[in-house]
Amino acid sequence: MTRLVRSAALATLALALSVSLSGSGPAVAQPAPDRDAAPALDPGAFAEDYNPYSHAWNGMASFVGLAEGMGFEVRAVTQLEWNTVGAEDILFLVFPLQRVDPVKLGAFVQAGGNVVIADDFGQGKDALRAIGLLRAEIEQARASRFYEGRSYAPIANGRGDHPVAREVGDVVTNHPAVFARVDGADTVVALDDGAIVVAGERGSGKFVAVSDPSIFINRMLQFPGNVALTSNILEWLDRGNRRARHIILLRGDTPMYGEPRTYIDDERAGELGRSIAGFNHWLSTADTWLLTPTAMKVLAAGLAVLLLVLALVALPVRRGPTIDGAWLRFQRPLRRDETHGLVAAAEAGQGSNLVLACILRDHVQRVLAELTGTSEPLYTVPESQLAAELARTHGPASAAALARVYRRLRALPSRGQAAAPWSAGHLPRREFDALYKDVGELCRSLGRDL
Repeated sequence: MTRLVRSAALATLALALSVSLSGSGPAVAQPAPDRDAAPALDPGAFAEDYNPYSHAWNGMASFVGLAEGMGFEVRAVTQLEWNTVGAEDILFLVFPLQRVDPVKLGAFVQAGGNVVIADDFGQGKDALRAIGLLRAEIEQARASRFYEGRSYAPIANGRGDHPVAREVGDVVTNHPAVFARVDGADTVVALDDGAIVVAGERGSGKFVAVSDPSIFINRMLQFPGNVALTSNILEWLDRGNRRARHIILLRGDTPMYGEPRTYIDDERAGELGRSIAGFNHWLSTADTWLLTPTAMKVLAAGLAVLLLVLALVALPVRRGPTIDGAWLRFQRPLRRDETHGLVAAAEAGQGSNLVLACILRDHVQRVLAELTGTSEPLYTVPESQLAAELARTHGPASAAALARVYRRLRALPSRGQAAAPWSAGHLPRREFDALYKDVGELCRSLGRDL
């Protein structure tokens, strides 16, 4: 009864529109149909309701043309498999006559799906409640204005700054229901009684709910506000990046099967994440249709070859060092007073000038020992005797050079004491440089290198 009365109101509005928009004469106010006479209406006259291929007043060919002009592809289905709807699709439910499972619709949006559910008196009420909307099936909507004064054609208005409400203005409705409660979504178009169009997000998905599906039929899309609203809905669900370009249109008595995908899309995910998700979905479907025992063997062989190629590309071509077991041999650590280590540490700024001075003293000790034939001449031979020996063999200059460094060299500690961690000895840099210069002159006078 409700559907016949509503369709009769649509027919009356369509007639008024055809007169007012054709320019052939003034608009003629048509009375609303008598509800008592509604059973006499022929249901077959309304079989074309929301037909996407019909150009009749109650078809949706204008909607299809608008969507295709925006670059979308519209596909009407006679049944829906939830698992086939992906990130590239916008699910468009118009006046469903079979119950829309609220759990499945909620999971679809949560996983990243895009959906429009346009329903006033159909079987989408439970699904609307799942996304936070309470639909009120009112007898007569309250509004400040009506199209040509017709009580069944209230004019709604765009509300707020949501992208779907951009430049919408007035939206003409026909015997609409309203959303009496809206939780977690934005009201986009509303009457005095409540919202007509709401838009919201759940998880990584987006949804638009419309309480009057007749907004999208041919005659109603002759109003500029209705056209702007329809365009904004499609642009917003496409996320502005031209990913969701297919519209799956489901109307009337269309069955729905299966379960939605666990992951559909995420606006924040990159191309790599979407590729991995797509591959995972392919695997989840391939196990049913493709992976026979033979197919599993072929897939395993292909993966093995791929891993081998990756290993050949990633691993270096050069051969490593020959393993000779040298790491097993015991190596005694170097002495703390080892000459080369101390000099290297000093050059790196980590050594001690006192230790370097001890190295100079030991060098002079070896040179003098070779010339005099005595052991440790700096400590075993008196200074006067050592100077006389050098003057006799190498001249007075060598004796004078020895006199300048003799006492300073004898005053130095042993190299081990100077290099010990607990040593508190210190030799300023200036004194070390002077000692180094004097030792160099001594060595040159003796004909030896420092």
